[in-house]
Amino acid sequence: MSLVLLGLWLAAIGVGDLLRASHDVVTLRRLGACLGAAVAVLFLGLVLLAPGFARGLVLLVLLGAFVAAWLAASTWALDPRRSGRERDLARAGAFTALAIGALTATLGVQLIDSPLVWPDVVDRTITSRWPASDLVVALGVVAAQLVTANIVVRLLLDAVGVPATTNEKQLKGGRVLGPMERIFIVGLGSLGELTAAAIVVAAKGLLRFPSCSAPSSRACRSTGRATSPNTS
Repeated sequence: MSLVLLGLWLAAIGVGDLLRASHDVVTLRRLGACLGAAVAVLFLGLVLLAPGFARGLVLLVLLGAFVAAWLAASTWALDPRRSGRERDLARAGAFTALAIGALTATLGVQLIDSPLVWPDVVDRTITSRWPASDLVVALGVVAAQLVTANIVVRLLLDAVGVPATTNEKQLKGGRVLGPMERIFIVGLGSLGELTAAAIVVAAKGLLRFPSCSAPSSRACRSTGRATSPNTS
């Protein structure tokens, strides 16, 4: 089963989250801009996939709705002005939107009759070495690593009792190194170097183990907070 629609959906979410990369709490206007950019990516991708007007409209509405749910719920969950219960419900809604959206994109590819192929213009270029569908999936995965994965990690840390703090706004290195590390690991995996990817993950764990195994729970909490914008 092709994952091209899942890659397209991940790319849409990644682009939407990029527009709020440094903003946990965004205005409705900015949130609308994020959603507009994500829907534009979905629309252009569906035009290239050409599932037909009716099927394309259904996919655009469904996948766009899950993107909107993710953007709104994750923003609400990261808003410190909300109560604990409100943030818990929003966090559950954000993860639900991600899960159901990914499932819909994975199964919805059955509505697309023809595979995605390169146009004749690039047929004889180096680009044609890679299948068009695989490239869309790769771009979607990479786009999701840039900001979306950081938000997912922060929501997971909130869920286990390591909430984000104001001081994290100054830890911009973690928000840059985290995506770089994830893209590096994804790249190794895509090249079939699973052992090398596993070594990188293990090395990251070993480097952080001394801090988290310290007898002081305060030290462990501070380590968790310091790494929350990162991949952890």
